[in-house]
Amino acid sequence: MKCRELLEPGAAACVECGTRVGQTADGANGTATQTHPGGVPIHANRNTLTYHEDRNSRSFEASLTDSAMHGLGDVFGELFAQRRVGRTILPGGQRTFVKDIALDQTKQLQSPRPEAEQQQQEQSTQQTENTPTIEPAKERLLKIFNLEGQVLELSDDRLKAKSAADYYKRLTYLFLYAQEVLLGRTTTPRSELSVVLTAAKVNNGNCRFWLGKKVGFTVDDEDRMKLVVGSREQAIKTVGEILDNNVADEWHPDTRTVRARGPRKKK
Repeated sequence: MKCRELLEPGAAACVECGTRVGQTADGANGTATQTHPGGVPIHANRNTLTYHEDRNSRSFEASLTDSAMHGLGDVFGELFAQRRVGRTILPGGQRTFVKDIALDQTKQLQSPRPEAEQQQQEQSTQQTENTPTIEPAKERLLKIFNLEGQVLELSDDRLKAKSAADYYKRLTYLFLYAQEVLLGRTTTPRSELSVVLTAAKVNNGNCRFWLGKKVGFTVDDEDRMKLVVGSREQAIKTVGEILDNNVADEWHPDTRTVRARGPRKKK
């Protein structure tokens, strides 16, 4: 109350002038006063400044004497004027500065997410990254073939073929194409194709004769088969027809009809 300095929290006396809390300048209890030159009393008014800002927040509070405000008034006035702060004068001489501006939402900090929600989002992102994605070609072929280790088996034998010859041609190209896509093989042993053709009940003399022509594929010295570009495109087209319910399945090994032989010609 004597020197107008701020007291330390819980202080019994001022560290600047030694006056005890509640004691006037002359040692008696009462209200301390200061005087202008000429003896005009100055009441001990305190000036309270409050500054607030949103997301996620910033605040400023100060309690200053008139003399301090006189020295810092211009500084605070310019500071708050730049930030578009209004001033309200309260009863008793207190002044409260309140920030009232429209914040640019595009430059604001994101509101902190709850920790549980953040962890759940991170786990979901990590799970998505670790989940292997199946390419469309693989997904489509796995509806026609079963993959057991390194062995392919025909699971859907409805190849939408028009005849027996069309059936074993389609199956040959499909199998070699599936070896490339599902197993990453550029060549396939002919013995593995023979197993699939036999299981499909089409590995007969006509099929073996057609395979000997090497139409749509090449065979190397180790009897390994490789598709050419044209037959690979036919295999891709066949996959689309097999998975299209609007395409009729005209010929199937289990429903084929055996034509009776005609009478022998007499010599």
